[in-house]
Amino acid sequence: MSGHGRREEALRADAAAWRNRVVDDAWGEGRETARAHHVSIDLIVWGAVQIEAAIAAGEVEVSRADLAADRSTRQKSRLLRYLEARGHIRRGPGRDLIRPIVRNT
Repeated sequence: MSGHGRREEALRADAAAWRNRVVDDAWGEGRETARAHHVSIDLIVWGAVQIEAAIAAGEVEVSRADLAADRSTRQKSRLLRYLEARGHIRRGPGRDLIRPIVRNT
């Protein structure tokens, strides 16, 4: 396998691990925080899948505009506040940018 292929494989693995951490957290310790932020588990899963795709593509920052248009701006805002509160993302340099916190395990 080429170096490029290994990098793509590593990115996909990191992305899947990030998504799994977010979803597992939402079903576990993060459930109360989700309720407090008025965020459903379905919305968290949806957002995790959206951001996972960006991580797998090698993106370091994700724009709120890059999230699919099938959710309202209010839902996306609540989701991002939840993900930040739970330590899954950090706000980027611009108001619209986020940085997923990918932990290599």
